[in-house]
Amino acid sequence: MFVYGLIALALTLTTSGQILQKVAAHHALARGEGTHFILRILYVPQTYWAVACLVAGTVTWLAVLYYMDVSKATPFLSLGFILVTLVSRIRLHETISPRRWLGVLFVTVGLWLVAMT
Repeated sequence: MFVYGLIALALTLTTSGQILQKVAAHHALARGEGTHFILRILYVPQTYWAVACLVAGTVTWLAVLYYMDVSKATPFLSLGFILVTLVSRIRLHETISPRRWLGVLFVTVGLWLVAMT
């Protein structure tokens, strides 16, 4: 069960990192057109939180791979797609098309099928 906790932590960190990247990009663009985007994004705190989450998520994922076969662990990465879609909708108020929701459903069913083997 310990390894599943690591998987959940890795997914939480990488999902948070991706959402924070979006927030950082939004804030950097809101700062205006005066300077180059790369320079503006360096002044947005969410950029550093995103990097921290992604680094911590990667280190956590390496721990998962230490305890679990890669062929069994890798399908769990698909949960990240589901989580990012849900969080984007709920926290960022992004519009998710019915076709994308159908894709999320297919990924969910696929994960369930892989988990049953």
